[in-house]
Amino acid sequence: MAERITQIKRLQKSEEELKQDSLAEVTDAIVANKDSILKAINIISTIDDAKLLDAVSGAVKSRGVIANKFAVELNKEQYTGLISNMASLVFLLGDLDVNDLSTMLNKVNKGLSVANRANPNQKTSITGLMGILKDEEMNRSLTYMLNMLRGMSRE
Repeated sequence: MAERITQIKRLQKSEEELKQDSLAEVTDAIVANKDSILKAINIISTIDDAKLLDAVSGAVKSRGVIANKFAVELNKEQYTGLISNMASLVFLLGDLDVNDLSTMLNKVNKGLSVANRANPNQKTSITGLMGILKDEEMNRSLTYMLNMLRGMSRE
C-alpha cells in the first residue's frame, strides 16, 4: 500500500527561471506588436522634436504647483460669478433648441451686417415705416420680432 500524503509541495521556480519566463513573455509581446511599437516610437520622437515632451514632462513634475496656481486664480473675486453660474449654464444649454437658435442667430448676423452698413444718422419717418410694412420681408421680420417680444413678456 502507498504511503499517505501529508504535505503538498508546490513546484517553485527559482528567481532565475521567473526572470527567463518574464523575458520570454516580453519578447513575444514585442514580436507580436512590432509595427505598433515602432509607430509609438516615431510619435514620441516627433513630439520630442517639437519640444512638447519636455513641456509635458515639466507639467507632470510640477503638477502640484500648477494645480495650486490654478486654484488660487479661480478663488479671485472676478471669477465668482462665472463659477457659480457654470452649472446653471450647462443645464440651460441642454434646454436650448439648437436648430431654432441657429436659424435665429443667422438672421441676427445678417441684420447686424445690414445695420452696420447703414447710415447711423438716418431717421425713420412715419411714411418710411409705412413703406417698410409694405415690404414683405421686412413685414415678416418685424412681425417675427413682435411675436418674440410678445412671447418673452408672458410667463
